[in-house]
Amino acid sequence: MTDTLPQDEFLTESLAEEALKASEGAPREPRRTAGRRGKGIIRNILIAIPLIALVIWTVTPFFVTLSISLKDRAEVFSDPSLIPANPSLDAYAQVLASETFTTSFWNSVIVGVGTTLLTIVLAVPAAYAFARFRFRGRHLLLLFTLLPRLVPSIGVMIPIYRLAVTTQMLDKRITLIIVYTAMLLPLGVWLLVGFFQAIPREIEEAANVDGASLWGRLRYIVGPLAAPAMITVGVLAFREAWNEFTLVLVLVNSPGKRTLPFELYKMQGVEGIADYPIEAAFTVLTIIPFILVYTWVEKYVVAGIISGSGK
Repeated sequence: MTDTLPQDEFLTESLAEEALKASEGAPREPRRTAGRRGKGIIRNILIAIPLIALVIWTVTPFFVTLSISLKDRAEVFSDPSLIPANPSLDAYAQVLASETFTTSFWNSVIVGVGTTLLTIVLAVPAAYAFARFRFRGRHLLLLFTLLPRLVPSIGVMIPIYRLAVTTQMLDKRITLIIVYTAMLLPLGVWLLVGFFQAIPREIEEAANVDGASLWGRLRYIVGPLAAPAMITVGVLAFREAWNEFTLVLVLVNSPGKRTLPFELYKMQGVEGIADYPIEAAFTVLTIIPFILVYTWVEKYVVAGIISGSGK
């Protein structure tokens, strides 16, 4: 009995000391947690402020245009409020009933889809060659492919126009498709190169051992894996072809070959006072198709951009 008492006293004192230390340190942990929480709130606020400002800056013109399209011609000047007092769809009915809008809409669809398909068809094998093959001057050549993107479209208007006249390709939709593809191909190649480099080589080497050819690997293995990147390139190509105005102004003269941006430009200043509700409705109907397409493939676009920028 006498031998165990000192040990019990020692254990009791040790437990008391640990309890004292725990009680002394207990108030400090909530302070640290509160401090980290406060810093997190401040960081989130600093991130949210520019994002909110960017969203407001982006969507405000669209809502103003939408508001004008729902007003009549007199109300545009008499009522500056954003919410129309008597909203009406008459402007949309007039635009949709116009043969000009229908023709230019289908011209934009043909040019946009044609540019998208041709850009993907040319960009995929070119990007695959840059990503997988090793040859002298590869990096320098890849840099040179980006140089056309540095030249504004207005700077190449005259050379492209003279070339179209010489080859008798003026006033044709196929000319717009070829020109837009040439402008968008460097960006498509750069995005796809980064994505192809992120795909492990071992997958293709295993398919090669099984007897798959180069085009077989590209079609059945690399192609499905690179689908998000190809969708990204397609969306960017379609957007550029859908919104481009400068070159169509030079290369197209016939009313039946014009695209939506060109017809919207022709609506301005034709009469003494512009019909702002008609122009606003034309603008909204022009951008809604692309918004719907982008909303449908948005997750693939984000994945393609992130993967393409990883290398």
